[in-house]
Amino acid sequence: MGDSVLVLPRSPLSHDGDDADSSSPPPQVQQSSTSTLTGLFFNRGVSRTAMAEGEVSVAGDIVTIAGVPDSIQVGDTVTGSANPVPLPIDTPPLAPPTLSMDFGANTSPLVGQEDANTIVTSSRIQARLISETDNNVTLTVSKEGEKMIVFGRGELQLGILIEQMRREGYELTISPPRIVTKICPDTKEKLEPYEEVTVDVDAEHSGTVVNALTGARKGLLMEMISEASSHTESSGKTRLIFEVPSRGLLGFGPEIATATRGTAIVHHAYLEDRPYAGNLGLGLEKSKLVSSELGKATMFALVNIAERGTLFIGPGDSVYPGMVIGELTKVTAGDMEVNPVRAKALNNMRTVNKEEKLYLPPPKKMSVEELIGYMNDDEQIEVTPKSIRLRKAELDSGTRERAARTRKKQLKSLSEQQKGGKRK
Repeated sequence: MGDSVLVLPRSPLSHDGDDADSSSPPPQVQQSSTSTLTGLFFNRGVSRTAMAEGEVSVAGDIVTIAGVPDSIQVGDTVTGSANPVPLPIDTPPLAPPTLSMDFGANTSPLVGQEDANTIVTSSRIQARLISETDNNVTLTVSKEGEKMIVFGRGELQLGILIEQMRREGYELTISPPRIVTKICPDTKEKLEPYEEVTVDVDAEHSGTVVNALTGARKGLLMEMISEASSHTESSGKTRLIFEVPSRGLLGFGPEIATATRGTAIVHHAYLEDRPYAGNLGLGLEKSKLVSSELGKATMFALVNIAERGTLFIGPGDSVYPGMVIGELTKVTAGDMEVNPVRAKALNNMRTVNKEEKLYLPPPKKMSVEELIGYMNDDEQIEVTPKSIRLRKAELDSGTRERAARTRKKQLKSLSEQQKGGKRK
């Protein structure tokens, strides 16, 4: 029957077999095409029924039409060729994508070892992502070498796509999210997307939300509305409205859910593109515990490592060099390499300390959406049907150290230039 689309009729639709024209409203590229309709269906509730002979749609019906041209887009106007409308109906455009991420084949030492039926080739991954754009019209995909760049509207949308592919048996490597920036054609200034963020939270946590969004995340508080409770004023709800750069919202959801004990309701929508707000504040990047060995993690090694931070793995989990296994409690200038596969020495010595019972707190498990906002710029997410791991983009420790030194020198040089500019 060909491609099908969901339409809201403005005039009666009678039967299939008619020729139809589709046209795009401005500011989209003006294009017009003609095709023959092969099916008309009513959507009523959760069911879809074919339009009977002599049945006509009326205003308010939701209709699916089949046989539309491949080039049709969201917001296009479809009319009969016998009596077309002179101009397409003006419809609001879709919100543009704000984030992009690289999707590629899994390159870790554990690729394909969990299940023999997993899909690991880049060609299959590319075909799956291209087919996703047929139904998910808000996603955009472009190819760059062996990887695919996926553009979406926030970490939640991209996280749902990754989770779907994981459950379908794909193994992926996901890059850190990047904000989709533009260059103003008039001023040649760098622009970034801003979003309007609405937070409904208990009054006692309103200060926590304000500090979280207006500090390092560069947000602006635009409005604050208090709704007092019928019992006490302090137990009422507060609505906070912010304007925040899209990159300032990365990782905000899990952080604020913990800080407000799950009472905050957050909604954000694209607002407009504005001048680049500069570097975000300190404290958003975390220092990590990175594995230096390949093998199975042992209880003996993890007990000692747990004293330095929070673990993401448990005894018996597979690890490899460059894999992130935890977060350092102490904020340092870099990551710390540890050996999680070290076993207890076997000898005949018996002491009180050697025979004491080992205790290990449960590991912290994070979902794909949480990891998207949590990972640093030099890290990647490894996704398999059975596991979700965080790893360094460069697995070799020597290469990572040289890159860290180079980055430190660049940041120092940039800081000195900024100080010199302020003095002038």
